[in-house]
Amino acid sequence: MISWGAARTIAVAVAARSETPPASGFDYPAAVEKATDALSGFTGIEPPRSPAGERQLRVADRAEWIDFNIEGFGALMEPVLKRAAQNAGALALAFGGVTLTAQVGLLLGFLSSRVLGQYDTGPLLARERAGRPGKVFFLDGNISAAAARLRVPADGMRLWIVLHEMTHALQFEGYPWLRVHLGSLLERLLAPLAERIGVLETVRRVAENLRTGGRSLELVMSREQREAFDRMQAAMSVVEGYSDYVMHRVGSRMVPGYGHLSRRMAQSRLHRPPLESAIFRMTGMDMKLEQYRLGERFADAVARRQGMEGLNRVWERPENLPSLRELYDPGLWMLRMEAS
Repeated sequence: MISWGAARTIAVAVAARSETPPASGFDYPAAVEKATDALSGFTGIEPPRSPAGERQLRVADRAEWIDFNIEGFGALMEPVLKRAAQNAGALALAFGGVTLTAQVGLLLGFLSSRVLGQYDTGPLLARERAGRPGKVFFLDGNISAAAARLRVPADGMRLWIVLHEMTHALQFEGYPWLRVHLGSLLERLLAPLAERIGVLETVRRVAENLRTGGRSLELVMSREQREAFDRMQAAMSVVEGYSDYVMHRVGSRMVPGYGHLSRRMAQSRLHRPPLESAIFRMTGMDMKLEQYRLGERFADAVARRQGMEGLNRVWERPENLPSLRELYDPGLWMLRMEAS
């Protein structure tokens, strides 16, 4: 339904207008190893040891990042759209395909200019990759440009981004069920919705959300889908909030001028994962800075009372993830864990 070749052409054209070429002698592999050891030591999470060379680490330009993410977008969107299109006519499919092709191309081009690094777990809707090392991308040209724009040291920002991506690696590789769980929530949210409202309405609402980040799809969600929506929102809040909590403690020891750099990054929120941004736009999930802070406040409250061992219980199984209500009141989550 989507012409991915045409979407790529649009995305690369948008990306090329303002790209800064990589110009760094920064040793990303050494920084990744150093960050992983420090993060594991602080959290107590031991990721599975992988054979040498199995992790794919790329210092990429925007076009390479776009090529990689085309695959992820296809795995995410095509199954949903195919289900929506089962009873649609040729004209509806053609119109919807043109609309979404343009929207996806523009979105990928925009995101490629914003993303600084990406830890990729593999497609959320694919089960077979659970537990295997993810790919790590660093868009060094974007990092250099962002450092200049924010007036912070470029190498400090590079190490900051490494810490952020490897915190996510620790979460998803230390607890492989997490990616599968998020994928199942996404399936529960999108696939029945597409069948219910049909291809033209699905396309219209997805395209509107891609453009505006609005809540067009949420307006027609069933009760079950709304529950999945809330659970995914809570899960992503705690994933990012835990990451920020850990980064602040480890980063303050590793990155010179970490406090100033972290404040500047938080103001821009440049490090939001790109596929996450796409999911938020598609679904209208409103993940603004306050919700990241909510996840971090949850992590801080639990860790102060129960240490990292207590906080890490969120990663033991899907049932241990906090609800939105528990994010606002961490004491409720701690009581539930004590009773389990």
